[in-house]
Amino acid sequence: MLTRFCLLLALLTTPAIAGEVALVLEQTVAGAPFRLGSIYPGERPGSFYRPDVLRYYISKITIHHDGTKSTHLPDLYLLVDAKELQRYPLGNLDIGSVDSISFYIGVDKARNHLDPATYPDWHPLALKVPSMHWGWAAGYRFVTYEGFAGTSADKLTAGFQIHTLDNSLYTRVATKASSTSTAFGIDIPLRADYGQLLAGLDVSIGLVMHGSTDEAVTLMQNIGSKVYSPGVTASVSTDNSTASSLRPNPASDVVHLPEGITAARVVDASGREVLRSTGAIDGGLLSVSTLATGTYHVAMRLADGELRYAPLVIVR
Repeated sequence: MLTRFCLLLALLTTPAIAGEVALVLEQTVAGAPFRLGSIYPGERPGSFYRPDVLRYYISKITIHHDGTKSTHLPDLYLLVDAKELQRYPLGNLDIGSVDSISFYIGVDKARNHLDPATYPDWHPLALKVPSMHWGWAAGYRFVTYEGFAGTSADKLTAGFQIHTLDNSLYTRVATKASSTSTAFGIDIPLRADYGQLLAGLDVSIGLVMHGSTDEAVTLMQNIGSKVYSPGVTASVSTDNSTASSLRPNPASDVVHLPEGITAARVVDASGREVLRSTGAIDGGLLSVSTLATGTYHVAMRLADGELRYAPLVIVR
């Protein structure tokens, strides 16, 4: 028992993952929080839409930092899902002050037509449910955006689906950025104004586009040039009260999360995500029975979007 206590005490007073860098997306629509299932006014007067699904790939990330330095992450792929906790670990990197960041939306040509079944289940390019892969010829869905729309906020009966495909739509994003120090390393906050995804598009009478032309091109142009901008300093808490409210800690089977947590991700000492909540947290409980013995950290989100971090020790 004394050994466990000493290990936990050490985690509470020193960073669990020194040098970890993470991308934090601040999801918005015209400055207000973006949430799937909410109703928003369309670009055309008298039109409304309700997004229900938004998933897309980020790849080929380059972080420009500390004056003239650049760190390239050519083999890292992120599957962004708007319903999940929007903190994506990038790994343990030697980065101080971030100046800007660039990346691509989609999967590069070298990987776009490989077999997704060859990846381990946790990998972003592995087979997913619902699927993010369109087949051998087209490759991955770069962006999947779905919902319902209409000319009245209380009658959204027209479905819309935009699935962007094909190497020709592999789209570069570049934006200024900043960095925020946390107890675990560096966060890079980016604002993602998803209201701009439908700029120039009217979905109020319904729209189905699965491909690489017309509305798919417009959406990719929007995400490349209109969606992202520097984020504000991420709202995070890393104090000991947050960490101590993980009960029990050390743990072996189940962890009780702090009150009000709506989503959680667990990351191992190498910065790899090993566990995430799959929707609402059931009674504040998170099963950790599949995790190996070792030290981890947990990123948690409150209903208002605030992020909290805490170290976690798994024992068997």
